[in-house]
Amino acid sequence: MFSSRHSTPAATVEEIEDDPTSDYVYAMSYPGPAGMPLNDHCSPTQFEAIRQKQTEKALPPWTPFQSEKEWELARWLMSSGISQQRIDEFCKLEVVQDGIKPSFHNSRSLLRLIDSLECGPAFKCTPFRIEGDLKDMNGELRTEVLELWHRDPVEIIKELMGNSEFRGHQKYTPVQHYTDTDMKNREYSEMWTCDWWWNTQKQLPTEYGTIAPVIIASDQTQLSTFSGDKKAWPVYMSIGNIEKNMRRKPSSRAFLLLGYLPVSKLECFSKNRQSQMTHQLFHDCMKKILEPLQHAGRHGVKMICADGFERLVYAFLAAYMADYPEQCLICCCKENSCPRCTIKPNERGQLIYSLPRSPALTLVALSAEARGEKPEEFRSQNLRPINPFWEDLPHCNIFECMTPDLLHQLQKGVFGDHVAKWAQSAMGDEKLAEKEMDNRFRTMSPNPNLRHFSKGISSITQWTGNEYRAMSKVYPGLIAGAVDNGVVQAVRALEDFMFYAHFEVHTDHSLAAMDTAWSTFHDRKDVFLELGLRTHFNISKLHNVSHYLESIRSRGTNDNFNTEFSERLHIDLSKNGYRASNKRNFQPQMTKWLTRQEAIHRRDQFMGWVMLEYRAKIEEEMTIDKEDDDVGDVEDDSGSDQEPAAIFKSHVAHAKQAPIPRTSVHEIENKFGCGEWFIWYLEEYLKAQLLPTNTLKDPTKLYFPVWKKIVLTLPAVPEAESEKITDTVYTTAATSASITHRGVQSSSPAKTSTVVIRTGQLDIAKGPLSHLQIARVKLLFKLPHQISLSSPLLAFVDWFKPLNKYHDSLGMYQLSYATRQHVQHSGIVLASAITQTCHLIPEFGRTTDSIPWDSTNVLDKCSKFFVNPYLRHRDFLLFRHHPYIHSISKTTQTENVPVERPQKKKRRR
Repeated sequence: MFSSRHSTPAATVEEIEDDPTSDYVYAMSYPGPAGMPLNDHCSPTQFEAIRQKQTEKALPPWTPFQSEKEWELARWLMSSGISQQRIDEFCKLEVVQDGIKPSFHNSRSLLRLIDSLECGPAFKCTPFRIEGDLKDMNGELRTEVLELWHRDPVEIIKELMGNSEFRGHQKYTPVQHYTDTDMKNREYSEMWTCDWWWNTQKQLPTEYGTIAPVIIASDQTQLSTFSGDKKAWPVYMSIGNIEKNMRRKPSSRAFLLLGYLPVSKLECFSKNRQSQMTHQLFHDCMKKILEPLQHAGRHGVKMICADGFERLVYAFLAAYMADYPEQCLICCCKENSCPRCTIKPNERGQLIYSLPRSPALTLVALSAEARGEKPEEFRSQNLRPINPFWEDLPHCNIFECMTPDLLHQLQKGVFGDHVAKWAQSAMGDEKLAEKEMDNRFRTMSPNPNLRHFSKGISSITQWTGNEYRAMSKVYPGLIAGAVDNGVVQAVRALEDFMFYAHFEVHTDHSLAAMDTAWSTFHDRKDVFLELGLRTHFNISKLHNVSHYLESIRSRGTNDNFNTEFSERLHIDLSKNGYRASNKRNFQPQMTKWLTRQEAIHRRDQFMGWVMLEYRAKIEEEMTIDKEDDDVGDVEDDSGSDQEPAAIFKSHVAHAKQAPIPRTSVHEIENKFGCGEWFIWYLEEYLKAQLLPTNTLKDPTKLYFPVWKKIVLTLPAVPEAESEKITDTVYTTAATSASITHRGVQSSSPAKTSTVVIRTGQLDIAKGPLSHLQIARVKLLFKLPHQISLSSPLLAFVDWFKPLNKYHDSLGMYQLSYATRQHVQHSGIVLASAITQTCHLIPEFGRTTDSIPWDSTNVLDKCSKFFVNPYLRHRDFLLFRHHPYIHSISKTTQTENVPVERPQKKKRRR
């Protein structure tokens, strides 16, 4: 922190507050007044300026509409997706004309009101006249005129920097976070915590400058459905100053449409030139779009930021989100090359270091090729003859701007398209292996957080990222026992790397573990050569993944740049606009539609800002109750235990009234599967709680209130989730088929949950799991009033053995049910002791031909399980990462590898 504009103290360490639900970090501020306002005067923000104009004219906030209700009606009509014809029909309704009486009487007058609202940066059209090498019937060269619709990127930056909705969610200066006072374990998350921003700040011509890291995303998308060939090539833009949690929410509109690139086959050129000229057209268009960044990057632009202060902002292209073919297009290299380094195509399968691509050397090679000199560097670097759009952008290393693509490179690419198929082939005969895999997926134990492939995976024809993720969550445990041990190790190492790649917060230690996982995969992948499943590994996706660590250290964690988000933007910023058009000459209509949608969103934000009651009303409308009436009236049953590790601080809630208020002991023992020992364990619990046990002498007179589920609110874990999540524990009895007034109700099996239970206090010396035990919840109940008038919610559980046995090759804990004198060991615990659910993978062995179970009874009939660390990212932290870090610290006998971050620190500002 700097007290005045002229203070330039040396770099200092200050303690700052992290997420209030998590632990803490140290921060080293950038030395100097970087990111400071140009003066002490606070200027009006966008919303304040609008309100000032309204106040001067004594106008209400909903101007130009007659009332707040009329604005709400207009907002709904414009955002609901109904056509202009339907709006006309709505306005002609007698109940509307005589009752609501809006000031607009048809869609045209409504659109005039919408067009009078404040809107974002305007679109403009730049025509490109392309002259080909083919001649027409008159002997003249064919030409095409293409339209580039775009807007000024500097104006978009002003729009984003000055948006009042982002106040408190923007940063203007780089900082370095550490988890220890010795500053040996650095933390990487947001762009401002990483190397690129820190290093680029040093290169600004003024020490007061503020960097706006420009993030670009582009991807072709199909507009027409079922038939037609209408496509769009949208380019989206945001800035790294906005917190990533805010930036990746579509509703925040932190990503704006920068332009639509023309999509054309360029049939005015001969076949052998169409590809090259299409590539050059892309670069020419991008150069035109990003041209204003040249001045903004060299001289800076004064902007009013969301906090009301004016800053001198330097805009640099910092990150480009694109799939692999488009990355190669941007970097001017062929598609058997790496967009970031100069590795040879036949060496892509090896874990070797190659020189990074240099923008200066690449431009020299491209210029020499354009002059016809045919330089060796042009061929050795696998370049294409293109005049790149990025050549004049200041401080732009386009190759380092290429960010990881988790969906296409990892989940679908390395895992789905390659390693998963190799591992299945390692089972033997193709048809038998397919049948075996389907059986294993069908009989997998259920979990609410896991998709169950009830028909296996061989019948799936349309694969998306969701299917690949669901399959990968169980794949390592699924193949264990059916394939060579080396295959299991290779798949497990890749799975570890994939989960580390999804971390939302990284440290030097977690990056080292991520690097170890990738090295392990490369060490084990030769097993596919030995089994005759591969002859080489020269696969681009396999190599591109090796650059993830340097990208994280430079630009931030991968959730900053997930291409799945840009695909989500296609719907809001492209496809919906196309559907609202008449499908002819659609791009001008799409830009006009989007301009109006942005105006509505801006006015909606303004109304929320100026009228707190209005904002509360809108938020209430948008709240979706995801739980059924079982949890409608909620009672808090969380314990008061204080746990040092935030990951174990769950909050328990359940319905106040029991869905099954009177359940007999006979039903508990039989329908809920608690067995004949229920009363014995209940007596044990009552004695431990010093409660009377005389009522148990005649259990037939006891009726217990029983709950079907409880909802756990799990705290945010920085590496896994930035927000709290809910986790549901189910305990329902089986139901038989019946005929009701709604028709035939099919039978349903009993539903139970496997959970992690806190059994004591954490002892770091014994490991991060020393106070936890796995159990299966059979019943959620309270004591009847004859025993206690104020009973907490209790859980009857079947215990598993402690987490002591570890499968080294698979990287999972092995479990079996705990017994006492050859009888299942059960118990009654407080429901508040449940920290989260977990998933158990049955040990299938070599084949599933003779297994006596299916997904409904696998927990009853299977005797051995693996604890699945890949269910969620928090499970990976709990069952893989933390034990790994603990084992490393024990092996090295050092105190520099913490299991947790330092705790006794001040809170972040």
